[in-house]
Amino acid sequence: MSSPRVTLSAVAEHAGVSRATASLVLRRTGRVSADTRQRVLAAMAELGYVYDRVAASMRTQQAPVVGVLLSDIANAFFAELFGGLERQLGATGFLPLVANTGRSRQRQDEMVQVLLEHRVAGLAIAPVAGTPAAFVEGLQQRGIPHVLLTLPVDGADTSFVGPDDHRGGELAAAHLIEVHGCRELLVLGGSRLAANRRERVAGVRAAARRAGLPAAAVRHVEALASDPTGVELARRVIARGQLAEGIVCISDVTAMGLYRGLRAAGVDREVHVTGYDDIAAAAVWQPPLTTVATHAAELGRRAAQVLAAQLDGTQPDVVVERLEPELVVRQSCGCG
Repeated sequence: MSSPRVTLSAVAEHAGVSRATASLVLRRTGRVSADTRQRVLAAMAELGYVYDRVAASMRTQQAPVVGVLLSDIANAFFAELFGGLERQLGATGFLPLVANTGRSRQRQDEMVQVLLEHRVAGLAIAPVAGTPAAFVEGLQQRGIPHVLLTLPVDGADTSFVGPDDHRGGELAAAHLIEVHGCRELLVLGGSRLAANRRERVAGVRAAARRAGLPAAAVRHVEALASDPTGVELARRVIARGQLAEGIVCISDVTAMGLYRGLRAAGVDREVHVTGYDDIAAAAVWQPPLTTVATHAAELGRRAAQVLAAQLDGTQPDVVVERLEPELVVRQSCGCG
């Protein structure tokens, strides 16, 4: 015959605290002293207490799970962002349920519905380029806690955590202009529907204006769904005579693909290239990429904190955070 299940009330009595205090320790919320927290945890271990999350979710009609929608799970940037998000969610008692939208707005809508059918407590979303404000308004009307990551949605008044992409574009362009003397710049990749791409292009243009360059000195080439890695982009700009002295790539992945195309054409030494994001592979690429670090793991961590604050009611208001990017100088720009 099995032993009776240890209750939280028994744990609280053993630790000499109220059941409410034991519950705060269990849910990792509220203000509980380190000593009290340790006593409760010790009592749980000694009595063999196991938290019944299934029963808890049935009582609250909500699972201890957060839905995470990523637009490109194969991109190393999103892998690093998810790592930071997952660690912080774990620290607040939540598990992530991940879905990949594959840059498809239709699949994004479908995956939101699937996640909500699983009664997730909230959503962390890296939206697809071109996502309409109506998508966010739908979440708000249904009262679903959520936070957007990396890409803001035009016209949506909602919580967002991402890099300051205008500043990131400025940093990359200023380096190419001031250090390498570039008088013409090409912004390579990204969708014109993406607000973060527009912000980066605006940042590049701002740096060019400060340097006294004409507006025509900055050009940009949009990526197609068929050439996200930059290889086809390189072939296209070379074939059309669109190469510039300085190239600001929309991502490190694009910069890596660009270099493959430039090498194949034998023109890789003729341009100064920067990436964007500073994924782990950027430092070991050949040549090592000069890039703009957006600190993906920290973005994920902060987004998880913003969402957790919505879930526990401590921060119901809209929170918008744009983290400061950092220029990381290596060799692809011509330094070193």
